[in-house]
Amino acid sequence: MMEKDLRVVVLGWQKSDKASVINSIVGDRVEPGRFFVKSVRRDGEVNGRKITLINTPCWWKTFGLQDSPEVVKQELVCSVFKCPPGPHVFLLVIDLSLPFTQEHRISIEEHLNLFGERIWSHIIVLFTKTVSLNDESIEQHLQSQGEDLQQIIQRCGGRYQVFDIENKGNGVEELLVKIDGVVTVNDGKHFESGDEKLEVQKKREDIQERAKSRQTMVQEKTELLKEIRAVSLLAELRIVLLGWIVSGKSSTGNTIFNEKIFKKGKTKQCTSHSGDVDGRNITVLDTPGCWKYFSTKFNPEFVRTAILECEGLAERVKYPNAMILTIPADTSFKNEQKRVIEEYMAIFREDVWRHTIVLFTWGDRYPDISIEEHIESEGDALQWLIEKCGNRYHVFDNTDMKNRAQVTELLQKIDQMVAENCLFHLNTTETKHVESNFQRTDPQENVMMEEIRLNDICYFLDENFKRKAREIKKKIGNLWMDIMEEHHDSASLQHLTEFKDQSPDTTEPQKVVLTPQQDCIPEQVKALLEREFSRWENIMIEEVQKRLLEIKSFELSKVEKRQMSIDALARWLQTCNHYSLHTVDKMHST
Repeated sequence: MMEKDLRVVVLGWQKSDKASVINSIVGDRVEPGRFFVKSVRRDGEVNGRKITLINTPCWWKTFGLQDSPEVVKQELVCSVFKCPPGPHVFLLVIDLSLPFTQEHRISIEEHLNLFGERIWSHIIVLFTKTVSLNDESIEQHLQSQGEDLQQIIQRCGGRYQVFDIENKGNGVEELLVKIDGVVTVNDGKHFESGDEKLEVQKKREDIQERAKSRQTMVQEKTELLKEIRAVSLLAELRIVLLGWIVSGKSSTGNTIFNEKIFKKGKTKQCTSHSGDVDGRNITVLDTPGCWKYFSTKFNPEFVRTAILECEGLAERVKYPNAMILTIPADTSFKNEQKRVIEEYMAIFREDVWRHTIVLFTWGDRYPDISIEEHIESEGDALQWLIEKCGNRYHVFDNTDMKNRAQVTELLQKIDQMVAENCLFHLNTTETKHVESNFQRTDPQENVMMEEIRLNDICYFLDENFKRKAREIKKKIGNLWMDIMEEHHDSASLQHLTEFKDQSPDTTEPQKVVLTPQQDCIPEQVKALLEREFSRWENIMIEEVQKRLLEIKSFELSKVEKRQMSIDALARWLQTCNHYSLHTVDKMHST
């Protein structure tokens, strides 16, 4: 018997058109492109039937479960409690604008398995973005995507539908029929959450309470500083930006000055800039990033040379007022990141922690929860970092440079830190033996390091970054054709996306690295490298897609849009090349 009322949970990764699907079913109720963490309920009526849709938080397309923030994973699980007694169906929204890879399959499987194995009997795959199919049938296109997409469809019992989000209302009737079919197959039973899911809900409530306590503690400390110390504002502030690759350091510098000064993807050496911010002279030193997953064993000389021995630039901030450690808020921070950061910061000696503020970047991903909830959800490793820095932390949304309040608040927190401490000195004479004195506590990591010759890992990273650059170049070209509705053969696309292997601002020849035995690279290292790649690729593709969609919406002629999009494409391909060369050069320098 057909259920009169339907309860549906909508799942998908970043830019998966979830909002557009929901709007097509119940009307324009969800703002497309808006990030959120807490699941949102939308109720509507279709042909006299009440339907409840739950819009869930997204995860990055190629992020494995271990790299998704705990708060997102918890909120995914808790989404089913938004439509009691439970959803009839889960809609898994997948856009077909880019090839479906093994990484995509693994990411989907891992995130959906948070709900337990029973979820697969309640899923319908909803395909969007099929404008590039040309004369192919959907069946032919799905076959051409390879085994990984076929495996997802098979796990969902072969249930899928193409959903035309460009023409609102089209396909809704057919979708309701398929949903009724799923309900019938499951004997009218909704998806039921086990006791372990209820434990996650209780954990979330406990985290929210602890987050409020942390927030109150920090606020009370701030008020106390204002009362017991008359903080005299320094006429000049000197700030050093630290963090791993693609953490948002350069974007943070640009937000501070409200100007695009520091170029993303080109931080091979320290660069500084001074300017007026809130009536004060601010000097910011942007530094090259370290790895997120790999030990600093692979780049200590580069980091030390760039940050501590950079004559001239380092002198301008030899006595910095603040070390700003940028940590992306939209990804996990576990013991492996703790170890990397601990080694990285050890270069500056133990005293550095008294002068460090953790700056969470990508704050636009968390508009509906406090950063304290993220800190409490992540667990011991991130809480250790926050407490190591004296509970000093702040959040930046680098997509909104006009938000000057976030900059003013950061400067105020620096002032309060200065009031607590004496000036920090970048001592370049006692750093040579820091790493040798630093004890690694992970036995597995020690064994892994002993198995690898440094030249081997350098060569491996070199070759694989070149490979990834080629892959991303091809994906960007395909994305351009899909969004701008251009049709080219492979030869013309190759010519369009062609860019030099050598950075245009570099004249030094590449250093030669002897070819190693590839089978000497442990699987753990290969897995870590793929995790380094995933964030780089996700960010590149998302920003290219966003820019191309903006250009497409402009009131310009087709010729003007085409030229503007090609120019944007060339800039992104150059940025892609810089990321690759930056990392390769860094490895060679060790």
